[in-house]
Amino acid sequence: MEFRAAHRSERDEVLDLLAPWYNDRAFFALYNQNDPTFRDDLCLVAVDNGHIISTVQIFDRRLNFSGQPVPMGGIGSVFTREDYRHRRVASQLMRFAVTTMKRERFEISLLFAERLSFYNQFGWREVGRKFSVLVQAAQIAAPLDIEVDAFDEARDLDAIAAIHRSYSGRFNVTAVRDNEAWRSNLIFAGNQPLHPGEGSKEYFVVARRAGAAPIAYARVTRFYGVAMVMEYGYRPESIAELLALFRHLGEVAIGAPSSFRLRGDHRRAALLKSNHPEAAPGVIVTHSAHDPALEEHVKAGNCPVMYHPDNFYMWRVISPSLLAKRLDVAPERAEQRMLEMVKSDASLFWTSDRF
Repeated sequence: MEFRAAHRSERDEVLDLLAPWYNDRAFFALYNQNDPTFRDDLCLVAVDNGHIISTVQIFDRRLNFSGQPVPMGGIGSVFTREDYRHRRVASQLMRFAVTTMKRERFEISLLFAERLSFYNQFGWREVGRKFSVLVQAAQIAAPLDIEVDAFDEARDLDAIAAIHRSYSGRFNVTAVRDNEAWRSNLIFAGNQPLHPGEGSKEYFVVARRAGAAPIAYARVTRFYGVAMVMEYGYRPESIAELLALFRHLGEVAIGAPSSFRLRGDHRRAALLKSNHPEAAPGVIVTHSAHDPALEEHVKAGNCPVMYHPDNFYMWRVISPSLLAKRLDVAPERAEQRMLEMVKSDASLFWTSDRF
């Protein structure tokens, strides 16, 4: 059996291998066709008898740590053909992935997984974080003179990217996006098919006043059957406008008419209709603990904030010496410092940046 990087000519074979995972070959193709950082030498494969039987992909990203863009290798698309499972094939690929990331000078690595003990053996450590649940989002007190518009890339991207830089850029662990990364992120937004055979979709709304430039935004997808606000942002003076967006989403989720003037195409608001039997109608799940001022406004606006734990968030230091220089600590403290930062409620990794 051979363990190596995939050749460009093997992209289709890798996609054929991944296709049964969600019964959605096109979903995985979104990345190797649209991700500007996709590299065949970061798509690792195991080959037996001339066939690719297992793969691991390293996603090349930059994350904000103390204002610095830290090279991060995201582990995803870990998949082995059924007749080769339980034969340590994926284990060997994971060790190869660590070696590859060290060679490429990645400093940290992130993955999302349910098989925690499997990844523990290769050095990843789970970190608890919490999502916020806004059960009464439809009742949030917010000014009603806001226009809720459907995002239009050609018209709105520059303004939204500026809000993202100024808002998300304040917090550790957020992904750094230039315009090229933004455009690709819009293609694989949500990172989860709605149903087998369907690609990822999102409902992207912006708040504006009297047709002016957007001053707040929210992006919604269906995540494990529940509607989730996977990212949002607002200008420093525009918390009220974000509350208006949350109220609009809450109203749509319970089937109530929106309290706001709507512009653009809102057909994707149907994503807010949860198909999860345990989910209460109107539940909006998002990050908020990183932003205490926002949480206080939400609570003051008649909407309690509850939390849902997420334990499938795993981190590893790849290059302690490089990370130590960046964080100005001794190499033996690099992992501890990194874990302190990612564990903090003040850190933020948007669901829209999953891979």
